Amino acid sequence: MLDKYSHLKEELLRCIDSMFAIENIPGCPCEELKEKVQNNTFNLVVLGQFKRGKTSLINSLLGAEILPVAVVPLTSIATILKYGEALRIKVFLADGTVKEIRYESLSEYVTEKGNPRNEKNVQEVIITYPSPYLKDGVRLIDTPGVGSVYEHNTDVAYQYLPKSDAALFLLSVDQPVGKAELDFLKDVKEYSDRIFFLQNKADYVSPEDLEESITFSKRVIEDAMKCDVKIFPISAKLALDGKLSGAKDLLEKSFLPEFEMILNTFLMEEKGKVLILSVSNTLLRVLSQAMLELELEMKSLTTPLEELKKKIEAFENKKKEVMLEKQDFDILLDGETKRLSKNILDEDLTLFRKELIAHEQAHLEEQFAQLKTLPSRELSNSLEQTIQDHVKQAFNTWRAIEDDRLAKAFEAICRRFVARIDDTVDALLKFSSDLLEIPFEAVKTEALWTVKSGFYYKFREQPVGIEIAASSLTLALPKFIGDKIILKNMRAYLLRVVDMQFGRMGYDFEKRLDKSKLDFRWEMLQRIETTIEGISTAIEKGMSQRVKGEEEVEKRRQELSETARKLDGIKHKLLEIKEQVG
Repeated sequence: MLDKYSHLKEELLRCIDSMFAIENIPGCPCEELKEKVQNNTFNLVVLGQFKRGKTSLINSLLGAEILPVAVVPLTSIATILKYGEALRIKVFLADGTVKEIRYESLSEYVTEKGNPRNEKNVQEVIITYPSPYLKDGVRLIDTPGVGSVYEHNTDVAYQYLPKSDAALFLLSVDQPVGKAELDFLKDVKEYSDRIFFLQNKADYVSPEDLEESITFSKRVIEDAMKCDVKIFPISAKLALDGKLSGAKDLLEKSFLPEFEMILNTFLMEEKGKVLILSVSNTLLRVLSQAMLELELEMKSLTTPLEELKKKIEAFENKKKEVMLEKQDFDILLDGETKRLSKNILDEDLTLFRKELIAHEQAHLEEQFAQLKTLPSRELSNSLEQTIQDHVKQAFNTWRAIEDDRLAKAFEAICRRFVARIDDTVDALLKFSSDLLEIPFEAVKTEALWTVKSGFYYKFREQPVGIEIAASSLTLALPKFIGDKIILKNMRAYLLRVVDMQFGRMGYDFEKRLDKSKLDFRWEMLQRIETTIEGISTAIEKGMSQRVKGEEEVEKRRQELSETARKLDGIKHKLLEIKEQVG
């Protein structure tokens, strides 16, 4: 299926290149569409409890020992694998810096042993590797296991739920499904449209015991999720051994080929199919308009001048109507974006602040009880660092989920307005075609829209003199008195840190929504203006050719006929691509 998808992508890119070469297609978003096709990705996020074999599964899918494995809870950082001509590893730090490392150093950044509690402040690690499995946009995302003693690992796993096109959820035959696993699974279901369940370590038990284990897991999960599920047996270890050694019998015993076939079909039908159809329809729409403009010019070469002038006057009146619709569009879009901010973002921020403060205050009390034997200065510093680490991690997790929620809500608004703009453009084109008695058929399509973030953290303003003095005084007091003041100060500090982040978070989301609104508005209004300009230019070209004499008119008619032939060829190729996608 991925081979078929790759072939159709190449065909589509050739159609776009052909359209690039034709001058009669003004306003074609060919560059943007080409980028969409080339950069389309399938995010497969691998999730599950710790020690279920997530990293081993990824290695087996790639057929290479890329990620480190161990017998203790391992991955502490999300690792993203994507296609590249050579093995390269880049570490992205929280402060925005990027460093490229050697393969031998990978475990120093992505494992709990090499980077305990992410003390190196790694945001994520991206590995490029020349695996055929990754070549057509597949990105494998290895997340830390949930449910281990490391709470921050669970938080990192949650951050990547909204990024998934599909979730690969790992179970294991040697450990029955537990309550913590089911609780996590309910959250995965909320953010992932498609979940593939894999029961790993299938080679550990007999076929009868494997079937019994799968039946048990299936029943427990279906009871919790209230829907039918299919669980695929797999042995990541045998699969990797089979691929590395070329032993087909081991590969077959691993059950991996059966699952890969189903996964590849999903990637083609659920993601690749949508992209190819969307881009094809957009190109067909552009071609339809280009063909109409070409026919308008041809018609204007032969229509009597007096009649043509009356038709141009009618078109000018239609333009005035459309300009009024543009103003209405602007007002309505602004109102919808403000409602989104108020009805979703403000409510979500308020609820999150309430839950976060309650949780972090309880955690602060626990940490104080555990650390109160430390010297006052060390106690104060430790609590402050704990607050910063916890608040940062909480905001990271929440922001990733809220990003997805807001993006989907904004994209829903955009889709509604795209439909309005399409109707306006189609009405304008239909009016023009009827005016000059030219057949025209509109092509419906759908635009995609996303928002992007430039968020960063700022935990502390430069301390002023009075804060330093107060801190020094606290450290000079008897410890039992000073510790009480330290705890009181840390409670206040917690609130300041949280409120500072909420201020920045709210501002960031508002800024991005506003920027996205302006970008969307500009693009949509440009479509109307480009349509008006294309129609006007086509008619004016025809009129201007006529004063040059019959010979020039005939020459231009032949040029237009040749262009029409090229456009028709691209159209038929796009229709063939759509038919193959099925």
